Amino acid sequence: MEKDTNKIIAFDSWTGGSNHFRRLLPALAERKMELLLVHIASWGNEPNCPKEQQIGDLIMRDISYYGGDSFERVLDIEQPDAVLLLSTDTFAHRAFIRYCTQRSIPSLNLYHGLVNVQDTEDESDGYSTSRKAYVIYVVSKLGKLFRHTFPCYIKSLIKTNGNLKDWVRFIDDIFSMARGLPSKRAAKDTKTDKCAVYVNADVEHAMRFYGFIKEDVVVVGNPDFLHFGLNQEMIGNWVIPSKDIDKTIMYIETGYSSVGLFYSGTQDFSDHLITTSYSLLQQGYRLCVKLKPHQANIQLIEKNLQKSGIELITNEQFLTKLMDCSACIVEASTLAMLPTLVGMPSLLANYGKLKVLPFGKVLTSYPRSYMLREISDVAKILLKDQQTFDKDELKAWIDLNVGPLPPDKMPNRVVDILAEMISKKN
Repeated sequence: MEKDTNKIIAFDSWTGGSNHFRRLLPALAERKMELLLVHIASWGNEPNCPKEQQIGDLIMRDISYYGGDSFERVLDIEQPDAVLLLSTDTFAHRAFIRYCTQRSIPSLNLYHGLVNVQDTEDESDGYSTSRKAYVIYVVSKLGKLFRHTFPCYIKSLIKTNGNLKDWVRFIDDIFSMARGLPSKRAAKDTKTDKCAVYVNADVEHAMRFYGFIKEDVVVVGNPDFLHFGLNQEMIGNWVIPSKDIDKTIMYIETGYSSVGLFYSGTQDFSDHLITTSYSLLQQGYRLCVKLKPHQANIQLIEKNLQKSGIELITNEQFLTKLMDCSACIVEASTLAMLPTLVGMPSLLANYGKLKVLPFGKVLTSYPRSYMLREISDVAKILLKDQQTFDKDELKAWIDLNVGPLPPDKMPNRVVDILAEMISKKN
C-alpha cells in the first residue's frame, strides 16, 4: 500500500548547510514529501548545538536527539523512504551510506557546488599547504575523530560486512588525510544510488571520481541563482559601470586560510587582501571582498580588515554590488561562476601566495577569463579585454555552462530524482 507522505532524511555534518535543504521544501511539499535534517554537529562542528531546532519549516535534529551515536537507531526510528546528502567523502557520511545500502534505502548525492571550477584532472596536488597551519587544523579535529568518527566508521564496516579492500582503503584514507593529500578517486562506499550536479561540466567528474554511470547523473541547475537573486534576464547582460561611480573590483575568496592552505594563518591572508587593495588603488580601483561564510576564522579576518578601507560584502549585497563592479578577482569556488554568467571579466587569482592555485577548465575556458599573475597588471588586462572580447563567443560559453533553465525550477528537478528512486524501490 502506498503511503500518503514520503519521508526524506537529509544527512549532514552540521547545520551550516541547511539553506541547501530549505530551498527544496516547497517542491517536496508539492510531491507530498517531508524533509528532516539529521546532523552530527555536536561531534565537533557545533559542540553546543541543541538536540532539536527549527529554521523556517525545516526541522533539524542532532545525533544526540536519538540518545547516542548510533546511525542504525536513527534509521530505525525515522524509517526514511530516501536519504539526501550534500557530500559523501567523510567517514561519517560513508558510514551512513553503508547502512542505507544494507537496508535498501535509496540515496542521492546532491553536489553543493561546482567541482570543475577546480582542476580535478591534474594528478599532482596543486594545493600548497602551510605545514604549521595544516597541523593546527588537523589537531583541532583529533578529538572528534577519535571519540566519534573513527569508531562510527569502524562499527559500520563490521555491521555491514566490510571486506578486506574496505579496511585497507580506510587505513589508506587516514594516512592521506594526515598528510593533507586529496583522493584521486573516491572510496566505493561514497557512491550513492543517484547523483545530482548543477551543470553539465560536473557530469564527467561524478562519473570519474565516484564511478557513476552517465544515466545516474542528473543536471539540475545552479541554485546560486536563487540564493543571490540572479534572474534569467541578468544572464550575459553585465555592462561596464558608468564613469560617474567609483571603479570597484570584487574579490571572491574560498576559505583556504581556515584549513591551512596557501597561507600561514589568518593574518597572512588578511595581509594578502590588504596588499591587493593597495595595488588596486594605485591603478584607480577600490577593493570589495566577498568572504566565504561560516569559516572558523571569519570574525578574525573581519577584525584585521577594519581599518584597511576594504568593503566587506554580505550575501544580501552581493548581486547588486557585483553588477556595479568593473571585474572580479576569483579563487576556485562555485561562487566564481556568477561573474562569468553575467558576462563580466574574471581575473583568476594566481599571484602572491596563490601563484600555484590551479583552476578548472570551466573557469579557464571562459572567454573573459584571465590568469592574474601580478596584481599590478589588472588595469592593463581590463583595457585589453575591452578591446578584444567577442560577444558571440561569450554567449556560446554561457549557453553551454549556465545549466537548465529556468533557475527557479532547480528544486523541482531534485525532487523528481527522489520521487523516481522511491517509486522504483516500492
